[in-house]
Amino acid sequence: YLIDASNYLFRAYYALPPMNNGRGEATHALYGFIRSLLKLIADFSPPYLAIVFDGPGGSETRKAVYTDYKAHRRPTPEDLPEQAKKARVFCHLMGLPLIDAPGVEADDAIATIATHWSKQKAQVFICSSDKDLAQLVDSQITVLNTAKENLLMGPKQVEEIFGVRPQQMR
Repeated sequence: YLIDASNYLFRAYYALPPMNNGRGEATHALYGFIRSLLKLIADFSPPYLAIVFDGPGGSETRKAVYTDYKAHRRPTPEDLPEQAKKARVFCHLMGLPLIDAPGVEADDAIATIATHWSKQKAQVFICSSDKDLAQLVDSQITVLNTAKENLLMGPKQVEEIFGVRPQQMR
């Protein structure tokens, strides 16, 4: 189970109303992240799990190839990076393995890891609502969208939902 931590944090940030702790620090993305992660663990009892975050300077690799990458996106909300740091601390305290490659976004790291383990004939579950990851789906890789009531997307579901086979997704 590869958890797209950045996706979980962004989704929670925008899905939940603003919440603050006693010091006035924003906590809604952190709260949603923890809640989603614990629910996934309770629902699936994954035997192997890794939490994948955007690495420091996560977009650098993609921007080196395409300078306009994310040029039209809104900047990251000011209170989100601190919540992401706390999410990392939570994972560390829970003994959950973290992956964050410098200059690499979480979805690129997930794609590399999932492809590697797929070739080893391991069953891989990518836990994310990021539609881009559907292009990785094959007989060994399934996307698990916990935001959609634990929707499991294998090749057939990708084709039904998007109208194209996984390898046609771009």
